[in-house]
Parts: sequence; C-alpha cells; structure tokens
Amino acid sequence: MPVFYRGAGVGTYWYTNDARISGFTAQFPGMVASVNVLMHHIARGTIASPLISLTRSYGVAEDYAKNAGRRRPTAHSPAYVYRIEIDDPPPANLSLWDPIKQLATHLPAPLAAAYQHDGQPNFLLGVVDPLGMKPYLSAPYVQPPPAGGTPRPPTLTIELETLVRALRDAEILAVGAVPAACVTFRYDGY
Repeated sequence: MPVFYRGAGVGTYWYTNDARISGFTAQFPGMVASVNVLMHHIARGTIASPLISLTRSYGVAEDYAKNAGRRRPTAHSPAYVYRIEIDDPPPANLSLWDPIKQLATHLPAPLAAAYQHDGQPNFLLGVVDPLGMKPYLSAPYVQPPPAGGTPRPPTLTIELETLVRALRDAEILAVGAVPAACVTFRYDGY
C-alpha cells in the first residue's frame, strides 16, 4: 500500500483539526482542478484550490511541519506529520495526480521555451531554496560576448518553478477528499 505524508505546522488548520478523525479536504473542494490551478498551488503556495498536497518523503513533511506553522514547535506544542495510506485503486471520489506528468502534457513545443531558463546551472539551486540560495536567483544571466544590454536575472517561469518544487517536495496531489480511514498515524516533531 503506498504511503504518503503531510505536515501540519503549529497553529495551522490541520494542527487544530485532527485529520485522523476528519480526513483531509481541500480548501475549495468544488473548484475545478486544472493545470493552471496546479501550477499556482505548487509554485505560488495558493491554498485557494481543490488540491491537497501530499509527499512521499517523511523528511519533506517534517520540514514543512516545523517551518510552516504560526509558531515554532516545542515539546509542549509539537508539529505534526500525518501518515496516509491509500490503496490502489484509491477510494471513490479521490484521485491522485503526479504534478510532473500533469504539467508535462501541457508544456509547449521546444521553440516556446516555457520551462527552460537562461541562467547558470546553479540557478536551479535558487529555485529549490529561494530563501537560502537567493543570490543564485538574482545573479545576472551570462550574455555571450560582446556583453551589453541591461543586466537582469535569469528567466524563471511558473512552469519551471512548478517542476522543480514538485520534484523537491516529492509531491503528489490529491483531488477529492482523503478519508479519515486513510490517515493511519500522526507523528509529533519538534
């Protein structure tokens, strides 16, 4: 049975509402799930969506739980990581999307260059960690000689951000409700 995880930071909705009792639902379950919604959900952190982020990585879920809450976790108020087990096929009214596969089918032909960047190889480090590796995001792109023009950072599209962050977070998206029966455990972390 495939295992997924979801982090809940201190003070967040899934911190105060135990998913082992209620299951997971999206903030806007009636909204239509689309690739555009998927990109904004992953790359921009838009929670106004019909999607529920899950991860295959306990480490990613734990990092999210520890760093995405309203307060830092402590021994008295630990962050939570939920363990989710979903049968194949999934329960009725639940589908799982691999964001890489969903987005790949909508990417344009190579001449459009929707997800390629014009930065140096370490530019992707900035996309993976925009706070810790910010200098790589803003370093001027290298121009062929004779260099000229106005310096600017490399091109970063929402498609590239989505692809990189989905891979970074080992992300799988749930469309529909994740039943409480699938939420098998909640770990404490601080």
